[in-house]
Parts: sequence; C-alpha cells; structure tokens
Amino acid sequence: MLLSRLPLDEILARHDWILTFTHHPSVASLLRTNDAPSPLQSTQLKASLDSLKEPLAEVQSDLDLLRNAVASLETRMSRLQSIKLDYETALSPIRHIPMEVLAEILRRSWPTGTLGMNGRVLGVSNPRHGPWILGHVCSLWRGVIETFCPELWATLIIEPPYQFNGSANKELERLCRVLERSRNHSLDFIFRDLFTHVHPAEDHLMEQCFDAMVAFSERWRVVEITVPLLQIPRLSLIHGRIDWLREVYLYYFGDPPSGDVRAFEIAPKLAILHLRGMHPDANIHFPTTNLISFSDERKFPGDRLFPKYIDIVKSASKLRSFSYINEHPIRIEDPVPLYLARVTSSTLEELSTSSLNFMRSMKLPALKEFKFTVPLGRTTGRGALQVLYEMVLHSQCSLTRLSVQNASLDAGLLAVLRVTPQLEELYIRCEEWMVQCDPVMLSLIAEMRELSAVEGSHRHRLVPSLQRLKIVLDRVSSTTVSFLDLDFVEMIAARMPEEDAPGLRELSLTVIGEGWVCDLDDEKDPLRMLEEEGLHVELDLCHLDDSESSE
Repeated sequence: MLLSRLPLDEILARHDWILTFTHHPSVASLLRTNDAPSPLQSTQLKASLDSLKEPLAEVQSDLDLLRNAVASLETRMSRLQSIKLDYETALSPIRHIPMEVLAEILRRSWPTGTLGMNGRVLGVSNPRHGPWILGHVCSLWRGVIETFCPELWATLIIEPPYQFNGSANKELERLCRVLERSRNHSLDFIFRDLFTHVHPAEDHLMEQCFDAMVAFSERWRVVEITVPLLQIPRLSLIHGRIDWLREVYLYYFGDPPSGDVRAFEIAPKLAILHLRGMHPDANIHFPTTNLISFSDERKFPGDRLFPKYIDIVKSASKLRSFSYINEHPIRIEDPVPLYLARVTSSTLEELSTSSLNFMRSMKLPALKEFKFTVPLGRTTGRGALQVLYEMVLHSQCSLTRLSVQNASLDAGLLAVLRVTPQLEELYIRCEEWMVQCDPVMLSLIAEMRELSAVEGSHRHRLVPSLQRLKIVLDRVSSTTVSFLDLDFVEMIAARMPEEDAPGLRELSLTVIGEGWVCDLDDEKDPLRMLEEEGLHVELDLCHLDDSESSE
C-alpha cells in the first residue's frame, strides 16, 4: 500500500508551491484598486503570466494521468463487483429452499381469483403474460411452475387471437398444455367467441378449443361462456359431467334457438346461474338445491315463463338474489293481472323484475334490494308502484336499495317510500319524461323536507336513512321540470349529515332533452357549494338543442 502511494505523494509534492504562492506587493496593490499598471508593471505582469503556462500544463498532465488511473480502477472495481454478485447468487438462500416452499412463494406472489374478481386471468392466446413469464426466470422456476402450481394455470380466458395467422395448431397446443399443467385443479374460465371470422380455420379453431374444454368439464367450477350458434349443440356434451360446477354465466350470441337446454340439469353444486340472450321460449333445466343467485335477461316473454320462475323461488331454499328482467326494446300489451297465493321466500334479499304478476305473487320478508325496470316501448309500468307497495306491505321487509326505471310515477311512489324507513339508496329513472310526473315529484320533494320529533330530536319523516339519491330524466321535450328549483336544493342541503351522523352523501341528477327549462339552471352554484361542504354531486343538465346550435 505504501509503494502505491509514493507516486501520488510525489505528484502532490511537485505542486506544493502553488499553495504558498503570493503576489508581489505591487501586484496586490493594483488588484485592490482600479489603477492602470505602469509600463514597467505591465512588462512584469506579462512575464509572470507567461511563467504560468508550464506549471498549468504539468498540473493538467498529472490530472489526465490520475483520471485515466481512476477510470481503469473503476473498470476493475465493476468486474470485482460482478464476480462478487456471481458468488452471492450461487450462495443465494432461495437455491436451498425446497421446491414445495418455492411453489408456495410463487403462488402467493401471483394474485389469483375466480372470474370477475381482482385476480389475474391467464390469456391462452398470449404467452407473453401469465405464469408463462415466471417460467422464463430459470429452469428451476420453470419446473416448479409447471409441476407444483396447478392453480396458476386454472383460471383462464379462451378467445380468438387478435391477429389470426393460420397457426391454429399452436393455439390448440397451448390450450392443451395449460390444461395439462392445471392437473386436477378446478377450472375457472371464460370462453368468448364474439367475432365473425374471416378465415374458416378460426371457426374450426374455436370449435376445437371448446371441445378441449368440454373434455375437462368434470373440473369446471366457474365458467363464463359466450355461445355462438355453432357451439350450442356442443353444450349437451357436458350433461351429467359437471359435479364441481358452482357458477355459470351463459351468454347467447346471435339468434338463439328455442326449446329445452338440459346441459346444466345435473349440477349438484350449482350456486349461481346468470343467463343472457336466450330465446323468449327457451327453457333451461337446472337444480335449485344450492342455488343462491339466478339472473335471466332475455327479450321479455311476458308471463309465459311465470310458473317456471315461481317454482325456482319456491324450491330454492338458499336463494338470495333473483333477477327476471329485460331491457331490450319490445312492445307487448300489459299482461292480464294474476292474483295467486303469494309465494314466501325467507332468504331472498335482492330482486329485479319486469313482471307485475311476479311481484303480485311474492312475499319476501328478507328483501333488502329491489329493482323494477320496464323495457323500452312497453307500457307495463302503469300501476307498478302500487303493486310494489302491496308487495312490500305483505312482505313486511326493510328495503335499503330501491331502483325504479321507466315505471309511471304516481302516488304509489310516496306510498312505497313511507313504508321503507331503512332505505339508503333511491334511483328513479324516466326514459321519457311526462308532464304528469311533475306533481308526483313535487310532492316527493315537499315530503322529503318534512321533519318529525323522535325521542327529543328531529329527523326527516320520509326515508330518514337515505344516503344516495339518483334521478335521471331522459327525452325531456318542451316542458318545464317544476320540481327542480330552490326548494329541491334546500331539501338536499337539509338532508346532508352533520359530522359522522347518517344523512345524504351522494346526489346524481341528469336531465337530457330539448326545449326544457327548470328553475334549477340558476341554482347550480348552490349545489356546487354543497359539494364543497362534503356532498358528492354529479350534475348533468343537458339541453340538446343548445349543444346542436353551438356546433
């Protein structure tokens, strides 16, 4: 170490005189003033300046030497650090972890979940994502991923590749490899085939992929299947081979056939069945022993399926959510009212329907959430609120969420709200605003402002627990929306919570149409001021005629 320092010490010693150098007194005097140097002083200064050239060059040469030495040493240091890292890598504790433990680490580091949850879904047609990536780290990881982590391969999505290049065999081989690596783990998957294929081989590829999944139907647990017409007959192949199946989301694409669907007739663990796009006359068979959620969205068949749905509610002793609703535009007349003995379900908490007769036949003491929607072009909404009032009254339930969409607003709305004091969320939507609805809304706003004394304090008489209010008025044409005025703003302000007390926290108001007016146009600022005080406000007052003229 001493020998390595001698050259450096010598270099520094050669330049020690610089640290003790001082100017001649005459030069120092000139630097303290603005006086011009005399001719003799100028000659001396130029000579002194020239004398610095050689020492400056020497110092620069020594600096270059030292910089080159530093760069060379840094290169050597980098190489040593790389060698050190190699040794540390070889001695890494993870190399001594048993494969089973490493597998558990990899499983926990890779979020998983059933479909629709915040997990990662393996895209079969994209090998650049999913557990494929973990297998690229090293051969050890690849072996662990392929052998000890079947659950990472068991949540997948199968859909046509975005760019089909004729490599159908590779796509099918990749799917088969995924299914092999999932071993005996239950399968959660999405099968989605929505496209009109340009290449005939694409149709054949999706048929082969569907057949591959059908071959493993014994392991199906959660499935979402969008079924094109070509695949519908293949569904029958799973009949009696889906003992693990718990959740089904079945969406028909295209013009679905009528008739019976028996693919899910024997599914002892079936808990969730959601259907969309089925033919109005199609009938699907399924067990209800463990059913907790059922949804059927199809072109509204009137009450042709009414007995079927009543039987579902009767037989499903664990049912918590039931949806028999349609939002497709279709025009049929109001069904003839049926007054049958009400069916009681002590477990049903959520109900969505478009059928008044279904409501007339229900007694639901546990009901918490209700949604009534009239399909566009229908007139079934007349009297719907009165039917809802009767259902709530017979059920003696405590609604917390109520959604009324496209039903004719009448006195039944207030009647319903008077018997739902626990209501926390109210959603009113009118696809075509009628002037006769205005008095109903004016009465609603007036009653929502009223207070009553309860145990020495004042609380709102109507829906005192309301936290979220959403109103949507569409196709409002050449009329005055009278209930949107300063009284509306004051009602909203009066229902806002104080500190942590319950109260209105969210307001969403949308009005869309042409030639309509309301007194609230000048009251936007008060609503925005309420937002500054903590109320979450979504306000959209859209005059289509104004926007078109501005364009």
